[in-house]
Order: sequence, then C-alpha cells, then structure tokens
Amino acid sequence: MRLQPEVRISQCMIVKNEEKNIEKALSWGKEILWEQIVVDTGSTDKTVEIAKQMGAKVFHFPWKDDFAAAKNYALQQASGNWIAFLDADETFSKKDAEQLKKLLKKIHKNKELDFVRCKMLHVKNSEIKENIAASCQDRIFRNTPQLQYRYRIHEQLYHKTKEIPRGYDAQEELVIIHTGYGVEVNREEKGKRNARLLEKELQENPKAGTLWAYLGDAYDMAGKTKEALNCYRKVLWDSEITGKEGLAGIHAGLQILRIRSNEPTEDTKKEFFKVDEMLNALGWERHPDIDYYMGFWYAKTGNLEKSAELFEQALEKMEVYNGDEIVQTTCNLEFPNYIVAGASLNRKELPKAVKYAVAAIRINKYSPDAVKVLLAAFCMESKKGVDAAEYWDFLCKIYDRENLKDILFLYKFIQETGFESLEKLIWKELPEEVRQCL
Repeated sequence: MRLQPEVRISQCMIVKNEEKNIEKALSWGKEILWEQIVVDTGSTDKTVEIAKQMGAKVFHFPWKDDFAAAKNYALQQASGNWIAFLDADETFSKKDAEQLKKLLKKIHKNKELDFVRCKMLHVKNSEIKENIAASCQDRIFRNTPQLQYRYRIHEQLYHKTKEIPRGYDAQEELVIIHTGYGVEVNREEKGKRNARLLEKELQENPKAGTLWAYLGDAYDMAGKTKEALNCYRKVLWDSEITGKEGLAGIHAGLQILRIRSNEPTEDTKKEFFKVDEMLNALGWERHPDIDYYMGFWYAKTGNLEKSAELFEQALEKMEVYNGDEIVQTTCNLEFPNYIVAGASLNRKELPKAVKYAVAAIRINKYSPDAVKVLLAAFCMESKKGVDAAEYWDFLCKIYDRENLKDILFLYKFIQETGFESLEKLIWKELPEEVRQCL
C-alpha cells in the first residue's frame, strides 16, 4: 500500500495536440509529484499515447468552447491536496521543482493560505535566450471544491466563498518558464476564436472589465485595432464596468499606450496623459510600462531628452517591480538603454552614459549606436588622463580579442570617434594581412 505523504501534489493540465511539448511538460516534476492528470480535449496526434507512456492518468473531455469547464473537470480527477496546474508549454526547472516541494511543506498547515503566486517568464525557447515578457501566475493552489475556474477563455481561478483568497508570494523563489509566445501561431484566427468565446461570456457578464480587456486583446490579435481600442477605453471610462481598479484597468491602459505609441500626434498625446492620470489614480504609477510606452512616444516625436527621462524611470522601476500585471518593458531593453546613454552623454554625465551604453551592448554587442556612445564617453573621459589601456581591458570583457569580427567592429567606431590612443592599441591586435588591407 502506498503511504501518503503530508503534501501530495497533483499536476493537472488540459491538452490538445501537444506531442511536441507533452514529454517535457510531464518531466519537470516527476520526482516530487503525487500524480499527473492529463485531460485531452480531442488530440489527433500522439499526445495521449506519450502521456500514457510516461505514467500520467489520461482522461477525455469533449470540447465545448469552455477552457474553465475542461480545467474544472481535471480538478475533479485529482486526489492530491495541492494542485500544480501548468499548461503543456510551461515548466519549472528541476531546482524550482525541489523548491516547490519544500515550500509547500512549510506552508501546508497554514489553512489560511489558498495558493502560491509564482513568477512567470515568457521566453522564445526553454533555454531562456530571450525573454519576451514577465508576469505572475497563481498556478499552485489547494485542492478544494471552493477553488474553481471561471470564464470560457482567459479562465481565472476564484474562491467560491472568499472575496479575496489569501496566497503566499513566491515570485522570488519560483519561476514558471513559458515558451508558448515564441511559437508561430495564426494570430488572426486565434484572435477570432478568442473573440467569439469572449463575446459569449460577455452576454452573461456584461460589466466584467477583465472580459472587456481580453476582448480588446482578441480584436487586436485579429487585426481589428479600432475595435480593440474601443474595448480598452470602455474598461477605463465606462462607469458601469467593474474591475478597473484591478488588473483590467492597468491592462487596458497599457494596451492603449502600446498601440498608440507609434502615433506622434497631439491627439495621441492628449490620450496618453488622460490614461496616465487614470492609472495613477488607480495606484499603478509604479508600473514600468507606463513610462516605457510614453518614452517610446516621445522618441517618435524627436524629443529624446524627455524620452530618456521616461526610459530611465521605466528601467529603474523594472528593477524593483514585482506586481501582478505582465511587464512588456523586458521585450526591448536595448533601445531605452541606448536613449538614456545618449542623453547622459549630451549632458556630459559620463558614468551614467557608460552604465546605460554597456547595458544596451550586453543585449546586442553589435549595436552601432550604443558602442558609439560608449566610445565617445571613454574618449571624453580619457582627456582627464586615463590610460587608453584601461579602456581596452574593459572592452575585452565584452568583446573577444581573438575574434576578428569583434576587433574590426570596434576599430571602425574607434576611428570614427577620433580616440587615437585606443585606435593605436587595437591596430596592434589586427593581423598583418588585415592591416595591409586597411
């Protein structure tokens, strides 16, 4: 007879045609899980076969255009006292899986805690070579009939009797890696499908701000930008809509800023300030994406000084932000770092120019704009008597002196900068045949 440990984790997932992901999805926690529940909603590939081979308990649920219904069916099959509900393209690292086990043992007896909040990194591949965005998710929770999912799509976990369930914030301890955003999908078709399900849901819950915000996302994905903006504006300005003080409000506001950040017009500026004022009133002034999108807009208008001010605020906020709404600032850090570096150079704030130029270069070491700012700052600083060899040693920590591409890249921009003493040092690094060509 199998002895039951105090903490028993049931991994649950609903799947359809996930043969490329299912093995990895069922591997991350094999050693710590009590059981693995896979609910198939109509796969036509080898998903079910692979899941069974890996020892998962496989169930079948006829698809009825309702993600919450499928997930709640999966919960009904689980016998553990904790649930780990990750999708097939989401995993913990082996290290975090062990940390999860230890954490649940620590908090299990505190019956006031209903869930564990984890950080989620949205990446292009499982090696985390490029983060797309970051958010938080409540995917670990107690197995109790009081905790269920609701909404046909963009389903949410909710407690039937508690207005505000209590959770343990483990964002500094546990990270879910999500690779789905890096997969090519037919965005227009997915947007149309999501819109259809959300329109059904809104017939039953017409005042739910969260659903209106998600409908905006669906329209945006389907290429219906005007309709998307109308949904986001409804969330913020329609007095009958509920939930704007929560994630629906910040999400709608950020989407307006994102969509309109490419429009350098006075009309856009007016809406930007209106959205900014609303988000501040709702208590979201600390979210980095507000300054990020406004900084991007100012860059489009040519006001790089104001853009740099806002980008610097966004980068500083990003370092400490640990809130609920997804952060898009992580998508493109090269550009804001370069803009801040350039503005700092213009103000002759050389340490700051170096700091932000290096940050941009670490993202893309072949960034011409960033490396020109860095070298210009070095050149100005060298006039105070700093030996060029120190700058060369610094650059060799970023660039490979054995790589001809790296050396030629630096040499080109050092020449343009007019940093003669550093140019002479690099000249010696070039092979004789290359020097003859130059």
